[in-house]
Amino acid sequence: MPDSGPLALFDMDGTLTRRDTLSDLLLRQFGVTRCLAASVSLAPSLLGVPVGAVHRDHAKVHLLRHFFGGMADETFRAIGRDYALNHLDSLLRPLARERLDWHRQAGHRVVVISASISEWLRPWTDSLGIELLATHMERRNGRLTGDLAGRNCRGPEKVERLRALLDPAEYHPIYAYGDTAGDTEMLALADHATYRGLR
Repeated sequence: MPDSGPLALFDMDGTLTRRDTLSDLLLRQFGVTRCLAASVSLAPSLLGVPVGAVHRDHAKVHLLRHFFGGMADETFRAIGRDYALNHLDSLLRPLARERLDWHRQAGHRVVVISASISEWLRPWTDSLGIELLATHMERRNGRLTGDLAGRNCRGPEKVERLRALLDPAEYHPIYAYGDTAGDTEMLALADHATYRGLR
């Protein structure tokens, strides 16, 4: 089987960035007051995740539906593009950005695999010439429903998405970077796995 060279796989939130991009985007776009009000109304869902009473994917949909449900697709894409191109860089961990740039400059194939929504990541990954696999929002009649289109790109889904894009067996070595249990399956693919090592 031909060797296509090195492959680098990066989780986004908490690995490349210092904090969650969803919460950062919501604060920037909607402000502290509205976000605090949402945290109160969504408390049963959000607080249920740590104790195992609510699945994290369901809580995520409740949050997305609250802020983006019914929003025009064009508006959502504009919000995502503005965040990706004007704010995302400031959230990156310096060591993580250094490692990402090392892979890019070495000519390695780089894929960011994230549970975050593609619209606020893709303009940034496109600007760097790297690939993205991320979660998608459902649309209906030109507006967001607030639900996900397909599965949340987390855990085993990260590997499923990757295998649909490429054959990992054709790449050597494989580097992978993650920071949570949702990256376990992706890290298991790697010859060189880094868990919380870019902080």
